[in-house]
Amino acid sequence: METRKISPEEAASRLLKTDNILILTHKNPDGDAIGSGIAIALALRQRGRKCRVAWSGELASYFSLITEGYENDDIGEPEFILAVDLANPRLLPDETACYADKVDMVIDHHATSVPFAAETLLESAASCCAEIIYKVIFAMGCEVTTEIANCIYVGLATDTGCFRYSNTTSDNHILAARLVSMGVDIAKFNEEIFGQKSRARVEIERRALAGMEFTSGGKICIITITRNMLEETRCVESDIEGIATIPKAIEGVEAGITLREQENGNWKISLRTATLDAAEICAAFGGGGHLRAAGCECSGTPFEIKVALVAAINKRLGI
Repeated sequence: METRKISPEEAASRLLKTDNILILTHKNPDGDAIGSGIAIALALRQRGRKCRVAWSGELASYFSLITEGYENDDIGEPEFILAVDLANPRLLPDETACYADKVDMVIDHHATSVPFAAETLLESAASCCAEIIYKVIFAMGCEVTTEIANCIYVGLATDTGCFRYSNTTSDNHILAARLVSMGVDIAKFNEEIFGQKSRARVEIERRALAGMEFTSGGKICIITITRNMLEETRCVESDIEGIATIPKAIEGVEAGITLREQENGNWKISLRTATLDAAEICAAFGGGGHLRAAGCECSGTPFEIKVALVAAINKRLGI
């Protein structure tokens, strides 16, 4: 699809000419998706625009930091559709998939983003979508209230792993300092987001670790989470957010793979790497993402999927 590439200033100008805006996020949204969506909605409301942020599934408990007190406007049939943190319309949840070919603008930071909107603001060097949203809000001349700053911080902190991931830049720390000056309680936020786990999460981790597999001389580590495991532990989607970082955190592991069985029988793959291009590997399986963190969805048996993924990784490891 042909798309017009735009700057933050152009995006701001375009958004201020619209109203009754539907803001789309990807399925199983993370902190960057929800934070970006609510932040831009709050800013647009300052300028008298009505917005509705659409998300699906049960959110992690820490999302209450930014969703508590937030209510969507009644926009009726949307006049303008904005997608945030969405690299591919195939990642839309079932509830909003009907808008896949109707998106007016997308704001994204994924290097594997495909053109699907009339206008695209893409900054693949950005660590998170929220930092691009911050630029758009600034360009709109809106006040960055504490509520907006909270949303931006959630996006920034979650996509950089609390500034531990390799995508973290000096600009991220500068932005975080600005957000603190705007009222963000980072001690509270970091504790809520990174310092606590539900009992269901601890149990699913225990089972995943018990079935952990190593291959390629210990350079690849794989964990598998089945629907039965989720049901038996009463885990919801939000309980397993971030679990893909576990296999990669083991000493000597170059690639950590997490397989999660989906309700439709497919398997969601999350890949975390030390030196390899995770996005390139997942792109070969119809997915994408970032340099060191990417994903895809595959059909087939876990054994077949593991064999294919390991072969692709081994090729890049020279094994």
